[in-house]
Amino acid sequence: MSDLRELLAIREIAHALLLADRASDVQQLALDRVTPILGAAFSLIMQVGDDGELLRPVAQHRWPGRHQNWIGALRVRVGDGPSGLAVAERRVVEVPDVFADPSLAVWYDVANELGFRSIVAAPLISADGPVGAVAFYFTDPTPVSDEQRALVQLVADQLTSVFDKASLIDALRRSNAALADANDAFQKEALAADVARGARDQLLTTLTRRVREALNGHPALLSSADAVSHVALYAARATALAAEELAAIACGARGPEITEVDPRAPLMEAIQGWRALLRTVPMTHGEPTVLLPTMRTDGRWLVRLLSLLIGQVLQRDNGRQAVHADVELGRGFIAHRLQWSGAPLPKMSPRLGMLLELPLPGIARHPTITPLDIALLVTMVQRLGGEVQRDEGGDESAIQGVTVIFPADDALP
Repeated sequence: MSDLRELLAIREIAHALLLADRASDVQQLALDRVTPILGAAFSLIMQVGDDGELLRPVAQHRWPGRHQNWIGALRVRVGDGPSGLAVAERRVVEVPDVFADPSLAVWYDVANELGFRSIVAAPLISADGPVGAVAFYFTDPTPVSDEQRALVQLVADQLTSVFDKASLIDALRRSNAALADANDAFQKEALAADVARGARDQLLTTLTRRVREALNGHPALLSSADAVSHVALYAARATALAAEELAAIACGARGPEITEVDPRAPLMEAIQGWRALLRTVPMTHGEPTVLLPTMRTDGRWLVRLLSLLIGQVLQRDNGRQAVHADVELGRGFIAHRLQWSGAPLPKMSPRLGMLLELPLPGIARHPTITPLDIALLVTMVQRLGGEVQRDEGGDESAIQGVTVIFPADDALP
């Protein structure tokens, strides 16, 4: 008879594992099928919490109906009561008669309310240690027989196995859900990348066509066999590179790498770069009268956009006065300012339609200046969180100015 009941218990627990999907479902089904085999009135599975100190119920079978509303709030400290003691001492705890044990006096009221007299509680011990306890409650004060004791131990072992396997099922389900979410995010990113590539390719096609049209407007440059043709080819290459750079930044394929930057260093590097190309560049620069804080920006982008700005200014300087550059610290901002005597800069707009209709400016003076410089300059400034302001004079004999402004937390209060 004992062997038959053990086989029945194993069969019912295995059946629960096959039928249920979630860990809580497995535990509930197993408890529903095993409790009648043991002859218990009701039963409870409690799980050790994350703190390792409290047990909370995760499954119950035929818990007295009028007390079910508070079972979810039930907590038992490890070491207290039969279930807590079973977990703390890792052994089966048998209470043949609750009311005959003075050490359980605090449980008398609970036993009267729920209607039980004896308890058998067994720990659920996995490879990592106790994970909970299963307790069976009987209405009669009956000593536990060897057969019941062996069956309870068997059930506890099987429930522990169910608990581990169900936990693995839950972990696998969470992993699959996370993988599905990650795959969905990847699909969206891939789609966005395809859209960005398509937009970039379309923009590059448009830019290439406009550059070709602009060069066709200078037939002498394209047909001449002397050094001027080399200037034209150099200008075409510079324009193509600027077009590729603008497309990559505008479509998000290339972004800034933010670091702490000395605001004077990019300006000096941009000035030195132009002096290396044009040794006679009449440029002066001022030294700030206060200690400048560092900027959180992309130093390479800042050098590039200041070089673009200086190039635009140089082609408009009439030569009567040097271009002056300085760095200014203001209330909540750091600014890079250029001043010169000559023609003002064109409207600072990143819109390509107007700019690409213009002829190639500056090719005769220096081929690194392209019709895309202003659009590239403004796009980079905007991506770095700044803005460009122009200070126009009344005519070409007046002092013109342009300022690139970036917010700074450590600027003047």
